[in-house]
Amino acid sequence: MKKPNRRIRREIMIKGSKNDSIPTIFHITHYKAGSQWVLAILKRCLPDRFIQPEPEVKHFFNQQIKQGKVYPTLYVTREQFESVQLPSNYHKFIIIRDLRDTLISLYFSLKISHRTINESMEKSRQLLNSMDINEGLKHMILNNWLHPNTEIQKSWINSGETIIRYEDLLKNDLEIFNKILIEECKLPIQKQKLVKVVEGLRFENRTGRKPGTEDIKSHERKGIEGDWKNYFTEEIKDLFKKQYNDILVSAGYEKDMNW
Repeated sequence: MKKPNRRIRREIMIKGSKNDSIPTIFHITHYKAGSQWVLAILKRCLPDRFIQPEPEVKHFFNQQIKQGKVYPTLYVTREQFESVQLPSNYHKFIIIRDLRDTLISLYFSLKISHRTINESMEKSRQLLNSMDINEGLKHMILNNWLHPNTEIQKSWINSGETIIRYEDLLKNDLEIFNKILIEECKLPIQKQKLVKVVEGLRFENRTGRKPGTEDIKSHERKGIEGDWKNYFTEEIKDLFKKQYNDILVSAGYEKDMNW
């Protein structure tokens, strides 16, 4: 096979250098922290660079990372993220949510709205449907059903990285997404397009319901922060404090045990 001539080789080198200058983007988060909302924004803004997520984060763990692509919904700890061979040029942004609201969202998702994807989930659904909500939440806390979420939060909270809170996104979505995607990640998104995408994917436009109007059968159930207050009894509050208060404080959601 003939080698490419000097001109062709130079064009290949230039093309490769140009591709290397395009940052790879990683959206790191945990379950029930608005991951599908952020995914939809990324997909609409950058359809040609978007990597479709796979169960168990296989799109990140089981495939070679492609330079210049966008990887959404990476449910990974810092250690897991750093265990993968990463490109030289990349940006990441990390989104977390108040674990109390995460628990409530996970409860309704497992009990009602999420499609059943395996036998373990089916058993969880049957169990939660056999209990009232207080007993169900109690069981989830005592059996540490939030473990994957807490491990992700702890690893990134203690890393010194900038953490974005889901609750802040609800209040200032356009400002924060502009800062993340255009200013920090340097993605080639026209600001007008970003405005159109973000506004079009707000809760009211996606669901036809105002934030706070509940549909327990929908993945996008309520679209507000602080919903845990409607479901936490004193018993649930005390159990949650014992199990997770250190993370709430580290993440800045509480100052101490007095909430």
